[in-house]
Amino acid sequence: MRLVLSSIVAGMLLAACLPETGNPLKAGQDRSRNRAPVRVGLVLSHFGLGDQSFNDMQYNGLIEAWRRHEIEATFCVPESASTRDIRRAFEKLLHEEMCNLIIVGEAWLMKETVIELSGKNMSTDFIVFDYHILDRPNIITALFAQEEGSYSAGYLAARVSRSGRIGFIGGVDVPIVKEFETGFLRGARRARPDIRLESTYISRLPDFSGFVSPKKGHDHAVSMFDSGVDIIFSVAGTTGNGVIQAARERKRHVIGVDSNQDHLAPGTVLTSMMKRLDRAIVSLVAQKVAGTLRGGIHHFSYANGGISLTEMEFTRTNISPLILADLRRIEHELGAGE
Repeated sequence: MRLVLSSIVAGMLLAACLPETGNPLKAGQDRSRNRAPVRVGLVLSHFGLGDQSFNDMQYNGLIEAWRRHEIEATFCVPESASTRDIRRAFEKLLHEEMCNLIIVGEAWLMKETVIELSGKNMSTDFIVFDYHILDRPNIITALFAQEEGSYSAGYLAARVSRSGRIGFIGGVDVPIVKEFETGFLRGARRARPDIRLESTYISRLPDFSGFVSPKKGHDHAVSMFDSGVDIIFSVAGTTGNGVIQAARERKRHVIGVDSNQDHLAPGTVLTSMMKRLDRAIVSLVAQKVAGTLRGGIHHFSYANGGISLTEMEFTRTNISPLILADLRRIEHELGAGE
């Protein structure tokens, strides 16, 4: 098997290859010889790798899918958020890399390109996260129950908060981030009906800079902490790194998002609300390899492991066993569809 990784970042092309694994079946040789070889391309958002959040979780899923299946895999990062640069990234994967499965890293920004190119390339499947663009046989929509994980996070935050004031910092006011906020507030109010939530967004549409503004995240978080908030749920991509830094400085708690961010500040990150994009990618790629992948909506939630909180490796011993037991009961209810 061979993994080709290519990324266009600030005009520079980065590439890396993994060595052969010794498996006599190379990528591109299907055992049945009845299906085309699976070539997977991932178009990340223009923010690229290193956010330790949404983008990195997708990349990890691509790597894991490559490890498990006979596929070729590659990824691209558009040079900017412009439609032109996004289209160039997609066309590179379609026409140069000959990908027949493309993972769409940022549906909100890339939807118009996906609508156009999916119609012109019906033999290529497109996986879209968090946004139902339209019904088309080659568009696979993966929807995550982030409101469920946010509900659990809110419940925990309200039970642990000493001040009765918690915060939410969103990167950009897109609908998907608002779902996090809504779930967080609902869970918190289940724990404490009198809880106070202070919310803010770093930027407003069409400005997406709120996802890559650690300094602004830090400043907003400091303001919240100094006003009496003692736990902040950050749903803001790389901006969240600034929120975590502020929590460390003020000796308060923060809740991470998308991937396991607990290790970024052990003891400061209370938990992380994980959207298991990696598991979704592995599952959908497996279906592509098996020839069973179909268009339409695929749901990922507590019920199938698509959503979860972390095991709170660094904070669990500081939380009362009663709170942890109640939290696990809440999570069980969510997993059971309650």
